[in-house]
Amino acid sequence: MSNLDLVFKLAGLSMIITVIHLLLKQAGREDFAYLSLLAGVTIALLMVVPVIVELLSTVRSVFQLY
Repeated sequence: MSNLDLVFKLAGLSMIITVIHLLLKQAGREDFAYLSLLAGVTIALLMVVPVIVELLSTVRSVFQLY
């Protein structure tokens, strides 16, 4: 998966989560709106963590750490 694909997936995820959050908040379900926001942030972090691990591995190999 290229980094550009990841950017588009994160943008799509953020739009979907924003719509869900707004709908739930206007329906008076602030607790579920907050949980949907928290779930979206968690999913986004799970998508980004492998890229960060790869970046740190590259930095480690470039500077010959460990």
